[in-house]
Amino acid sequence: MESNETKTPTVTKTGGEQKKYVRTFAGDIRTVKKGGTPDLVPLDSAVQTPIDRQDAAPIKTYSRDFAERVKETQASTATILAAEQDASSEPVTGTEEPKRYKLSSILYVIAGVVLLVVGLTGSYIAYTRYLTAVTPIAIKPSVQAPIFVDEREQISGTGTVLLRAIEQSATRTLASGTVRHLYIDPATTTARSVFYELHLPAPSVLLRNLNDENSMAGIVNPAPSSAYGTGGKQYPFFILSVASYGDTFAGMLQWESKMPLDLSAMFPSFTEGFGGSVSSTIPVFVPAFRDEIVANHDMRVYRDAENRSVLLYGYWNQTTLIIARDPEAFIEIAGRLATSRLPALPAQTGQAGTQR
Repeated sequence: MESNETKTPTVTKTGGEQKKYVRTFAGDIRTVKKGGTPDLVPLDSAVQTPIDRQDAAPIKTYSRDFAERVKETQASTATILAAEQDASSEPVTGTEEPKRYKLSSILYVIAGVVLLVVGLTGSYIAYTRYLTAVTPIAIKPSVQAPIFVDEREQISGTGTVLLRAIEQSATRTLASGTVRHLYIDPATTTARSVFYELHLPAPSVLLRNLNDENSMAGIVNPAPSSAYGTGGKQYPFFILSVASYGDTFAGMLQWESKMPLDLSAMFPSFTEGFGGSVSSTIPVFVPAFRDEIVANHDMRVYRDAENRSVLLYGYWNQTTLIIARDPEAFIEIAGRLATSRLPALPAQTGQAGTQR
């Protein structure tokens, strides 16, 4: 930059003396009037670097290129336009070679797809097993009996309808020494035991103490027995699981006065019978319940005037009550109970149903 400062020049005189003065405008005027030149010391000017300037290339345009093409080929305008149109319609041939995939890359892709399929399959199998594990399985209730049975028959209904079904089953032939199990389908009903669904006028203390589990109804045709008869008679029977021995036995004693009549449809007197036969035997005994011992068990047996067993009841153990036709039927049932999983309780004396 140029400085605005005023420099004080040094004037050399004869004799080596120097005199400094302050340069002023008035002094410069006086010097000019005298025909002299002001002692001006030029300032140092900055050296400017020359800039190389290159001429910009001319802008190429379509019209300029077209004009140059006309000059070079000496062709007409229509000819050049037709040539350009033909060149634009020709397919461009690529100079690049088609890509070639290596065999290893193909194998990696195939392996990846296989692993993906295996993973999806494994996930599906695991999911289905999980659903199987957490989904509750509806188990159809099985029909069980406290003893081994030879036949099974499904019956239905309640009250009188159920009673008629038992009577009809008793008329169907059953082989000697066999037992038929009568049951209500547990999958289609909320019914309790067959004995309970008969709606018999039994004492409430007896009905309250009945357990549906290990209770059953059935038809028995006992095997011939030299002690009690020749067999060949089939009648209904009941095995009742009870919660209290004392309460149920008291209820059975209370029911004895009406029991033969209330159960007469299943245990008819010999003058009636399922087949309608009539006995002409002259009465000898007074029909009543009596204490008897059958197969080492105390029983209450109702006998008619001809001393024939019409029905009996007794306890195989303190939780198992049996109601049957006669001693032969009881022996058949007790023998099967002895080989079943029901435990026999210790014997007691002095009460019906205890073991001796």
